[in-house]
Amino acid sequence: MTGLAYVFPGQGSQRPGMGRELARCGAEARSLIGTAEQLTGVAIGELMNRADAATLADPEAAQLTVFVWSSVLSAELTAAGCRPTVVAGHSLGEYAALVAAGCLSWADALSIVARRGRAMADAARREPGAMAAIGGLSVDHVTDLCRQTSTDAGVVVLANLNAPRQVVVSGTPDEVDVVVDTARSAGALRVKRLPVGGAYHSPLMAEAERELAPMLAAADLHPPRVPFVSSLTGCKVHNMEAYRQLLSRQIMRPVRWTDTVGTLARIGVRTFIEVGPGRVLTGLGRNMVRTGRHLTGSEALAASLRAAVR
Repeated sequence: MTGLAYVFPGQGSQRPGMGRELARCGAEARSLIGTAEQLTGVAIGELMNRADAATLADPEAAQLTVFVWSSVLSAELTAAGCRPTVVAGHSLGEYAALVAAGCLSWADALSIVARRGRAMADAARREPGAMAAIGGLSVDHVTDLCRQTSTDAGVVVLANLNAPRQVVVSGTPDEVDVVVDTARSAGALRVKRLPVGGAYHSPLMAEAERELAPMLAAADLHPPRVPFVSSLTGCKVHNMEAYRQLLSRQIMRPVRWTDTVGTLARIGVRTFIEVGPGRVLTGLGRNMVRTGRHLTGSEALAASLRAAVR
């Protein structure tokens, strides 16, 4: 059977003016923005519509805006008759995926995301870090570079395994710079420092992980009503208590997106919809599953509305 996956992006997909794309959504779906503002005390709509790139790069702003944007579009796609057969999320996107799978209430996920953003922003201010994307080298090659560069004084690790030859490294600034320079010398096709404020998915996030742990331990998690693939493992989730322990370490563990997309393809997914702002996951998916259909959320919504009219 041909499957349809909702894939939810994480921090980094936000951009100035992102809220304007939600104008085609109905009032009921867009009301989630106002509800989120009431629950968090943050002017999320203002951030979506008027904040500049620097403001949106802060984890507190980025994580709330991306999560709420994804929530609005997910609700609108549902209203248009679109139903996923499986869901997954990249890092922060895992929380939107948990909601879509019926594992976590939207209000609880919103509260966790708000705390997660603050905790990661605080950790980044205490221990400044850097991240860089590297394309064209194997995962093993970049892993070796990180291992050779890390010392007692500084660390750099694999943060995102986004595609077979596209990874992100994260760590202390000097060590990331060394890996960047060494990767270029080793023939990397693309090396780019990322405009982020911290070293996410690295040991520098240890304090953020400790801060979020009690909230995750108390979270009311339910078995998936829609199959759910975790980007922590790249596997379908069945045992929610075992998964809870993994989720509590998500901020420091690498994102295994290559394995996640591979699992989605193996279980029969042929249509991938990126339910969030931007098209990062759409691009990655097209490179990994060339026979699949890959749509941004806006493209999928337009297609659903056209089908409803017909």
